[in-house]
Parts: sequence; C-alpha cells; structure tokens
Amino acid sequence: MRPQAPRSAGAAATMPGVGTFLAEQFARGDAAGWAAGVLAALGTAVLAAACAWLWRTDVREHRLPGRVVRPLYPVCGVLLGAAAVVAGEPVRLLWMLWGLVLMGGLYVLLRLLHPAGMGLGDVRLSGLLGMCLGFVSVWHAVLGAAAGFVLGGLAGAVLVALGRVDARSRVAFGPAMITGALGVLLLL
Repeated sequence: MRPQAPRSAGAAATMPGVGTFLAEQFARGDAAGWAAGVLAALGTAVLAAACAWLWRTDVREHRLPGRVVRPLYPVCGVLLGAAAVVAGEPVRLLWMLWGLVLMGGLYVLLRLLHPAGMGLGDVRLSGLLGMCLGFVSVWHAVLGAAAGFVLGGLAGAVLVALGRVDARSRVAFGPAMITGALGVLLLL
C-alpha cells in the first residue's frame, strides 16, 4: 500500500477525527502509519485514563491536582505531536497550539472576571483538553469547550431540581469539562 500524501493546511475542514485518524494510519500498512497510529492511540489513552481519575477526584474532593494535570501537557503533547509529524500532517501541531490558546485562554478570562466561579484546577485542565482536542481540529476544541459548559449547566440544573445544591453550593465543574471534551474527541 502506498503511503498517504501529506495533507495541506487548506484541508482543515476535512481532517479526520481521532478514530478515523487511527484507522487511516493503521490502514496505510507502512511503519510510519503504524507509528503514528500507536502514538496517537497512546496519547489519547493517557488522556482518557488521567481524566477518569481527575473526574472522580473532582467529584469527591472538588479539586483537580496540578501535580497530575501539569505533567499531562508534555506527555500528551509529545505523543500527539509526534503522531502528527510521523503521519505527515504537521498542521495538527498548529491546531494543538490553537486549541490550547483558545480553550485555555477562555478559562483564564473567566477566572479573571469571576475568580470565585472558576477554580485554578479547571483553568489548568482547560489548556490540556484544548490542546488534545486541537489535535483533531480547532473546531473540536471549540466544540469541546461548548460541550463542557452545556453539560455543566445541565448537571447544575438537575442537582438544583433534586434539591442537592442551591445557588451558593460549590459544584465540581471538571467532570462536565472532561465529559464534554472526551465526548467530542472520541465521538466526532
């Protein structure tokens, strides 16, 4: 099988999602395709496993520890970035940067505007999620951020309706961020 020709930056709208990216890379049948597929699968698996732990921790303790989130930036960044380069799609590196800046920047802005409404753990996690979503496309980063806010609002409404929280209660937002981002990353 012939190696796939590198895609140009103009092909942004047609870039495959993570599942399609993996399938295409493994179907290439060459060492570069397999290497790119393994790197992307590993980067996605590391993110998903860490996010499962972070989700549970935020629900139980209302915190997203920086000692867990910070090391994920270089680990996921290197794995996904290397997958992009090996696959011949370096434009994904730029998308990862844009995802980090857009999603991370939005959360920094929200934290600056209303410090009590956004925890530092959420801000730290947002850039990581944006970077990983950006591997697929910048639009995935935008959709992942939006999905987190929609899910957070729905979860809050359900908790209020059930009488478990009121207007002054602290509600963990990390699970909504994680569920929205991973849902977009894995399903779109």
